[in-house]
Amino acid sequence: ALSDVRLRILTLVILSLAVYFLPGAVLPALLWWLLLSRLTGKQRVKAAAAAGLISALPTIVLLFSSGSTAFFYGGKTFTLLLLAFWFGQSCAAGEMQSFCVWLFGNHIGFDIGMACEIFLMQTAEIQQDAKTYLQALSEKQKGFGIRTILPFTLGILIPALRRTERFSKLLARRGYSRGGTYTPRFTAEKIDGFRLAAAFLVMLSGVLF
Repeated sequence: ALSDVRLRILTLVILSLAVYFLPGAVLPALLWWLLLSRLTGKQRVKAAAAAGLISALPTIVLLFSSGSTAFFYGGKTFTLLLLAFWFGQSCAAGEMQSFCVWLFGNHIGFDIGMACEIFLMQTAEIQQDAKTYLQALSEKQKGFGIRTILPFTLGILIPALRRTERFSKLLARRGYSRGGTYTPRFTAEKIDGFRLAAAFLVMLSGVLF
């Protein structure tokens, strides 16, 4: 693991609560993401583009009904999505299993952790499927539009469902019913504490301003 997932989750919760409830925390949280996320330039661009696209539609809709307050809502949504993407991109295999077992024990925690790990694995597979499909469209010199939305969706959804079915059958064949034994492993870095302290400062700035 690159850092302690427990501290990253606590940091994410503090930042998300601050951004959601405190208007003055939105800009400091954006600065936190820019300075402390440790994402590469390519990851930042992709995250910003995805967050912008997702937050654009509700912002435009609210613009007609709520006026200028829609821009604040859009900025808040954009920032929350960036924080969520940061956490997702920083997760390593097995971290959520370690966290859930540490928090809930080897019975419930094991099941929840395994579900989280399967979800993250599926998300990575879906991203790869989407990338492959878009590359195929590019090679065929076809653009992504209305005619390709349905095939694109089915081309991602069907393989994901098949992978889930195969995984379920594999667990059944191995006799899995519920619970298990797992030893949590955590690796902390100095930046974990620094990120957490900076998150508290973001919340404080939201309270003050």
